[in-house]
Amino acid sequence: MNRLQDLAEAIFFDCDGVLLDSVHVKERQLREMMEERIPQFVDAAMDYYWRHGGTSRLEKFRWIWSRLVHSPLADAEVEALGCEFQDRVFVGVVACPMLIGAQEFLEAHAAEIPCFVISGTPNDELKSVIEARGLQKYFREICGSPRTKTEIGRDLLDHYAFDPKRVWFVGDATTDLEAARNLGVQFVGIDGPHLTPFVGPHECQIKDLNSLEGAILKHVG
Repeated sequence: MNRLQDLAEAIFFDCDGVLLDSVHVKERQLREMMEERIPQFVDAAMDYYWRHGGTSRLEKFRWIWSRLVHSPLADAEVEALGCEFQDRVFVGVVACPMLIGAQEFLEAHAAEIPCFVISGTPNDELKSVIEARGLQKYFREICGSPRTKTEIGRDLLDHYAFDPKRVWFVGDATTDLEAARNLGVQFVGIDGPHLTPFVGPHECQIKDLNSLEGAILKHVG
């Protein structure tokens, strides 16, 4: 067993902004949807979207219409917005580059270290994206909403009997950090444009996945 395998019993990866350089694809499509429907609230809606990265898009739509527009949506309307958003982003997310270092890290370590995707993207859509890109071979499980990241993580920790102190969560949003803290696992943050700086003795930030192995080894070692 090499040093990294000894320190990392499992790795949980967020998807957008961590495995895939896809954040801009989704931001652009959401902005266009807001401009088409509620142009007077675009900036406020995007601010909420940025500050709540990693949460379900359906919950974001509910909040935007309830708290900003003051016209709550019916469940069917929320689902329709979610389906439209999925249709608009799918091709771009499948075609966008992977984050720097992601492919190399997975090729080097996924066979020995169990890797999982934990995302706020709807479960079926997430699996379709990962499969369309041919990445499913790297992951034990691919898990999306409606379960929260904390709920998914707890299920995985229980099912596989992982030691939380030897599990790493790699994310790019404060919701990822919160999930890692809730689960008691180690955390590495990908530095992004809408990320609050990470703090704490068990948390660090890197620019891309070229630095992930070194961050784990340095942080623990």
